[in-house]
Amino acid sequence: MKKLTITLVAFLLTVAASAQFVRIEVEEVANSGKVPGTTYRVYAVLESPNDLIMAVFGEEENPVRIESTKSFYQHPNGGALSNDLMRFEVQQDSKLAFDSWLTIGSEDNYNNYLMPFLVDSVELKKFESGEAFVTKTSAWFATPDRRQTLADSKGRVLLMQLTTEGKISGTINLQGRTKAVRDPQGNIVSGNENFEVRGIRFSAG
Repeated sequence: MKKLTITLVAFLLTVAASAQFVRIEVEEVANSGKVPGTTYRVYAVLESPNDLIMAVFGEEENPVRIESTKSFYQHPNGGALSNDLMRFEVQQDSKLAFDSWLTIGSEDNYNNYLMPFLVDSVELKKFESGEAFVTKTSAWFATPDRRQTLADSKGRVLLMQLTTEGKISGTINLQGRTKAVRDPQGNIVSGNENFEVRGIRFSAG
């Protein structure tokens, strides 16, 4: 997939004190008209490539809300989470590559240890049917020893892919860890302080 220029940068509504989180970047991904609408990828940008994101979480005072003015594109062989997508199937079906999903760092099932926490199946089913994803009590996460949590060379961690003909708006909360320490094989073995950032808003379209 060809990545285009960043279209929008998020701003903070309320945040916990943390210099590690810099901003949200929303990047348009060229889908060549293979599916209806525009495909976007949403990234958390962190201060250092050694920082990481462990979870996107909702709570009563700060719910997660990801919505569009028109339905999200959902491929019948896709899923609400990135590890629902089989890499081989994505390679065989170009439309599947533009499915809408939630993630921490990974875009398919390969070496993907993403897990939902207290996510109601109704919430996921609604999202899979093209509706908004909203939660006040749950999260999706990967444990901080997994490479997918670590920021890339640009300091970015992928959080979701969204395809729609409408305008996207979202509010999320993030939990991360600073300055991860890796062993000689590249595995994350420890880190410094945890951080949380709440009320992060983004939009696209």
